[in-house]
Amino acid sequence: MDADRKKGISPAQVAFWVLGAGILAQILSLIFSQGRFLENIVYDFSRFTDFFDHVRRFYLGLDLVYEEGMHACFPPLAYCVYYLISRVLYAENAQAPEDLAVSASGMLVICMLTALFALFFVFALERLLTGWKPAAKRALVLLLFVSYPFWLAIERGNMSQMVLILLMYAVSLRDSEKRAEREAALLLIAVAAGLKLYPAIFGILYLAEKRYKEAFRLVLYGIFFFAFPFVFFQGMDGFRIFLRNITAVGSGTTGITIAGLCGRIGEALGLGLSMGHLAGRILSLFYLAIVLLFSFLNGKSWQRTALLTSLMIIFVSASGTYCLIYWVIPFLCFLKEQSGRSVFRKPDYVYAVLFSLVFAAYPVPALGSSGMLYAFLYLLLLVILVDQTAQAVRRFKR
Repeated sequence: MDADRKKGISPAQVAFWVLGAGILAQILSLIFSQGRFLENIVYDFSRFTDFFDHVRRFYLGLDLVYEEGMHACFPPLAYCVYYLISRVLYAENAQAPEDLAVSASGMLVICMLTALFALFFVFALERLLTGWKPAAKRALVLLLFVSYPFWLAIERGNMSQMVLILLMYAVSLRDSEKRAEREAALLLIAVAAGLKLYPAIFGILYLAEKRYKEAFRLVLYGIFFFAFPFVFFQGMDGFRIFLRNITAVGSGTTGITIAGLCGRIGEALGLGLSMGHLAGRILSLFYLAIVLLFSFLNGKSWQRTALLTSLMIIFVSASGTYCLIYWVIPFLCFLKEQSGRSVFRKPDYVYAVLFSLVFAAYPVPALGSSGMLYAFLYLLLLVILVDQTAQAVRRFKR
């Protein structure tokens, strides 16, 4: 896995070509299919349901948003954001909360928020890829923003878009020479975890690098941004209902996580869905242990970031396809590391191709809108694990 190649065609260039070819095929298919191909990209037109479903709860006359049902499962900081958005929409929407997604004010607000997401995505990417030529960064922004995972995330309207921006900024700031910027990275991770919980896994980066003081402060910030907002949602009563809801949601699975895939396999083999899910949850815990082991065992690299990020995509059993946008973070870390090299390993070219295909693999209807994307994601993770294992073996031999 260590054979080197002198600088010529770089892995970053290969990634651009593969990503560009995939996006070109997507655009041509959208144009010449007369709209039919759009159904292959977005499996279900939900009308931004993960956005409006949470905003509308503030129009239902509830004493507490968590009382509405188990799908009211975001931490209270997220509902503080949704409350502020609900104050922007027309008051008339209170009479018809189910129609928010098709109301003029609702559509205007979601358009403005998507525009802000695009703008801050540009800023965050430019921050992460310092040293790159401006034209290359703009081209990459364009290719990523029209890639399949972004179609899925934007159509869903999930809070993952905001979380992605926060984590991108955090990753770009965490190793800064300026103390204030390093502290800002801690706050950004804490806020991201306050919105979606599982970004807290990024705290492992600090523990693995023995930055214990920063890790301790991150825990304190995380507790604050998670616990304090319950003040606005009936304190402990709100916390108990939140815990009940998130437990109910967490007991379910989506078809593309480890547990979900094992459930499908179990059903196909005649073992039953529940038995497959049980095996999948055990396998998920084993995968978590492997990721944590390699995070502490091997040196700092984009691979550590990739493995930790993968936990937000395939470990959490209820993760949706919109979570694929988080894969931007390790992809950019990979590209940044490659830009500083004069020679490349042969596996770097494999990584470049697989990374690009996670965003641009042409959909196969039989596998659903995101089946091919996840196929290449799992393949990429397998290659990373093999590479990490080889690194660990070499460490013990020294």
